[in-house]
Amino acid sequence: MASLIRTGGAGLAREAESDRAVRRATTRGSAAPALSAAAGLALLFALACFAGPAHAEEVEAESDEASEAPEVSEPGWIPSIDVGFETFDYNVDTTVVNFVNPPRWTGTQQEAERQLMFRLGGELLTPAFADLPGRPRLFVQGGAQFRTFSSDDIFAVGDPTIFAEPETDIRAYYRQGNDTGQDLPVGFVGQGSDTFARFQDPSWYAAVGVAFSVPIASDLLLQIKPSVEYSFEKIYFASKLTTVDELNPHEDPDFDTPTRTFVVHRGSSASTTEDHSVGAGLELALVLFKRLRPIRVSLYTEARFLWLVSGRTTTFADSTGVASFTVERDALGIKGGGGLRISWVGFD
Repeated sequence: MASLIRTGGAGLAREAESDRAVRRATTRGSAAPALSAAAGLALLFALACFAGPAHAEEVEAESDEASEAPEVSEPGWIPSIDVGFETFDYNVDTTVVNFVNPPRWTGTQQEAERQLMFRLGGELLTPAFADLPGRPRLFVQGGAQFRTFSSDDIFAVGDPTIFAEPETDIRAYYRQGNDTGQDLPVGFVGQGSDTFARFQDPSWYAAVGVAFSVPIASDLLLQIKPSVEYSFEKIYFASKLTTVDELNPHEDPDFDTPTRTFVVHRGSSASTTEDHSVGAGLELALVLFKRLRPIRVSLYTEARFLWLVSGRTTTFADSTGVASFTVERDALGIKGGGGLRISWVGFD
């Protein structure tokens, strides 16, 4: 038996020694879990050593086959097209000033409207710098974005809708008097102010950066792509204010006859702004089936941090002097998105 251990059972000797270590560990109170884990690892190592010679020829054969597999050359210039989406919060402070009878239907509101944009773009990667860590490539990107929502209210006070016009209540008052005891003229329905914003199609974006490649599996490649970003957006604002004023109100609050005269004032205005933003971006792209030719498919996600470099404030007023409107955008915008990229890598 001793000769058997000496000639061919180095692994068995380690196994027996590990078994004794396990038995000793079970007699030691609080140290038992750690010693048992160590013994288990030693046992696995011993089994691996014992099984190694038995499978050496098989592993060697597999290595020979792998060494004989043809090398797949890395492509040079890589043009791509991509489709995806981008989402962000459009943060604004909107102020409405009523020149007719302030402070009614006036004030400042802060609003954050979530936007979802469809993106269609392209990318061009340069050949890799093979001698540098991460095999970096330079790249340029650009494309267009299209809104998925028609418009968003960014300011609303009262109920300034065409379905509830104050003229209806005023005519009823002239016929019947103020039987409801409303506080007139503020009680007439259909008064108020609102402002909405609508992104104009298309918006544009562009980026330049560096792509670093990290192989994470035999057929998967992770690309880390910091960049400098530019964005152009054109936004249309439209505002309106409806308010009712009384001419020569009677001094006696109990005097309630149709001799009271009310006038409806309507003001509306619109403006368009062009927002230019620059900042930093970071994209993570997962290249699928990197050996596949001539088409390569990637999934990507990204974040962009953009500072508004054009004017932040847009002010516009009703031409009849009823009201003025001001929209102020946040200086920093944070956007995120993702999509699918299809690249042409040529034939090997």
